[in-house]
Amino acid sequence: MYSIENVAWYCVVTLRDSCLEYHLQSLRKFYPDLKVYVIDNNAGHYNITPIAEKYNCAVLANTGTHPLPLTVTQDSWSKELFKSHSVLCFSADDIQIFEGGFIERSLDLLNQGSDIVSFATERDAVAYMYNEKYFTNVGFNVNMPGKEATDQDLKHRVITTYGTFPHVGEYWQSDTDFWRSRYVGNPHMDKFGKDDVNKKLGQMNINH
Repeated sequence: MYSIENVAWYCVVTLRDSCLEYHLQSLRKFYPDLKVYVIDNNAGHYNITPIAEKYNCAVLANTGTHPLPLTVTQDSWSKELFKSHSVLCFSADDIQIFEGGFIERSLDLLNQGSDIVSFATERDAVAYMYNEKYFTNVGFNVNMPGKEATDQDLKHRVITTYGTFPHVGEYWQSDTDFWRSRYVGNPHMDKFGKDDVNKKLGQMNINH
């Protein structure tokens, strides 16, 4: 049986630092003791360590002079993190948490037989929990370049494999500031001053 002591959370930060504090601050509000890793995919362009340490998070850094594709990052660090944790939670760095309880509810679904659970709805694959069985049998499409459309690709792979995408978010809605489900949401870029990662990847001539 999985419990919250088995869980580790990780987010991947690529070519920005503008979202990370909001993400970690909202997560720590509800899960102050959760093991959290911040994956530095900035290729030396930003120093995110002070923000991560402020919220008691460990920093794991990709090596190289260019950011790695998101799925490659997820694949390589999942292999490493599963050595010491039996359940992993992934989130984009611009996701904000609105309410606690979703990790516990997702663990209930894993204990009932699910291998992956979305923290939002079936339509969203930007924050989710998965076990080693999911990683081994389905995993991440490492042939996808950059970060664009990786969430839709994962959603398709999950539904193709399992017939559905288990989720705890209950509803989806959008307004001028956010899209959101019950537990997690994503602020619109023009409202919160988020750095446009896809634009930066294009400026660096990286296929995204």
